[in-house]
Amino acid sequence: MDIARYIGLFLLKNHFCYVHGLGNLELVKRSATYDGKALQAPYYEVIVTPGGSIDDNLANFIATNEQISISKAANALRDYSIQARKDMAVGNEVAIPNIGKLIEANGKVQFVTDANFKFTPAGIPTIRNSKQLEEQNSKLSHKPAYPPPHKADSVNWSMVILVIVLLLVIGGGAFGIYYYTRQNRTIIAPPPVVKDTVVPPPVAIAPPLDTTTTQLQRDSMAAVSAMPEDSQQINSYKMVIGSYTSKEKAEKRLRNLKINGNRVDMIAMDSASYLITTTINCRSSDTTHVIDSLQRMFGYKNVMTVR
Repeated sequence: MDIARYIGLFLLKNHFCYVHGLGNLELVKRSATYDGKALQAPYYEVIVTPGGSIDDNLANFIATNEQISISKAANALRDYSIQARKDMAVGNEVAIPNIGKLIEANGKVQFVTDANFKFTPAGIPTIRNSKQLEEQNSKLSHKPAYPPPHKADSVNWSMVILVIVLLLVIGGGAFGIYYYTRQNRTIIAPPPVVKDTVVPPPVAIAPPLDTTTTQLQRDSMAAVSAMPEDSQQINSYKMVIGSYTSKEKAEKRLRNLKINGNRVDMIAMDSASYLITTTINCRSSDTTHVIDSLQRMFGYKNVMTVR
């Protein structure tokens, strides 16, 4: 299974490719430059940025093309990343076919783009314009040599019927308005005249307290105060990715993970319980997806959060 080839194909297709342990490879466009003598055309190159979000897109891409399970593809990708870091640590280069190579300089992974690498973005489809051109050519090819004879005194019956229908609609609407106004016309009789009658002023009666509304307001305020935090907010979580009963085994695992570029820590719960943790920044709604990815990545089935 040629993992390097799939990394190159995924990078050219999506313009980015995250490989755990190596970083995030990005295909960026550099603008045209002028060196004082000639104008240099724009070009594309690949850069490596540390970090990145954990996802299974590359593993899914490899599994789909190789017709294997996602877990098997993820394990192969992890083994490739570990071996690549070891090769670069001793000064070797890790080649990505037809694109460039990965090297390590001052403890950081860098990408050197091949001098012959050329990338052309996908063009804009013109299917619609081609279809219109074919229709125009078809009309021109079927155009009669002579215009059809004109029929004199022809009557456009469709227009006549349309005018009659419009007149009927207008007449029906006018009759409906007239009938409605006539039915609702009433004679307002003048109010009776009352002589020497003193009308006492109205007594203002305080309306009863609407306890239901007050209770609803209190319930609404309580519900608003009890609302959870914004699910789009990025939080920091400590995820347990290993548990050991001896300090020696835990420290050995910690060293191996750090060699592979993982940001991990060790927590001593007591003299017989040591936890290996890693820090993840994500939304609270994404913790379940992150836990599943960590389980497949580190082979630990009891991944949990200790925030």
